[in-house]
Amino acid sequence: MESKLTKSTENLILVDAQVIYPNSSIKVTLASPHRELLQIGKNFKTCDIMVNSSHEDQKSEALKSLNSLMTALNLKISELAIHQPAQVTAATYARLLQSVSLNNSLFTKPQSQLTLINVDVEKGISKHHHKQYLNYTFSSSNKTIERSKLQIDYASHDSWWYRSQLHPLALSSIPKDFLLWFNKDKQDRSDQNDFNLVAKNLNISNNYLLQVLFYQIKFEIADVICCPPFYNRLPRNLPANIFQREVDPNKSLTGLLIKYYRLHHARPTVKQIYLAGVHNRLPNCCWNGKWISNHH
Repeated sequence: MESKLTKSTENLILVDAQVIYPNSSIKVTLASPHRELLQIGKNFKTCDIMVNSSHEDQKSEALKSLNSLMTALNLKISELAIHQPAQVTAATYARLLQSVSLNNSLFTKPQSQLTLINVDVEKGISKHHHKQYLNYTFSSSNKTIERSKLQIDYASHDSWWYRSQLHPLALSSIPKDFLLWFNKDKQDRSDQNDFNLVAKNLNISNNYLLQVLFYQIKFEIADVICCPPFYNRLPRNLPANIFQREVDPNKSLTGLLIKYYRLHHARPTVKQIYLAGVHNRLPNCCWNGKWISNHH
């Protein structure tokens, strides 16, 4: 029950931010905070910010949009997060945006005050597709609204199937390098700190389940992923066990990682995972083709 934001609008709240599968762009959902307007389900408006477009001009406009949104909400991403594979950087942005949104991030405490933002929409014609596209510029209205005054019923219908079964305990703060894959020397970051934080946050004592959920969150960005239907149909090549339950471990990336871990008492390195994807040894080729940017 949402539609594209096609005209400039003032005083909207950020409802959610997600990473679009498979192109790792960012989908932002906004709404008017006034309840009488929200009787109409169509009042949720989305903006697709194509930060990983293969067209450089579209990509640079999208990055400008994303930066204006971050500035409007007074958020800053760490330098290290920018030098990660495309979907990891996008997930870091989405988690940070979610932390100040109505829907809130899986890992943070909901903010009591939400910032109202203005959006300028500029229409143009894409030289690649010969069709209209939209550029967004976000700005702060310098106004906030109390979360307790909002009566908005929002649920994302195209996200991680397991999300509704989690009852997280919000963490007091998340480190800047949370869930990143590479350290500053471009070496694989250990999972230890991230795993401890996720374990604390999810409050799950079953170690096997915890490992499954951790790998899904870290390596398949399950907590922020969405897959908008194309012509009302989901693509066939979806990552297994993310949007729909899949019990066969051979069919999902996380299942394969856990089998490897049991044999070797360590997970494969990010580079090993990447090369397996490149050589089509992993399920869901479409997803794995997007795994990692060329400069790693």
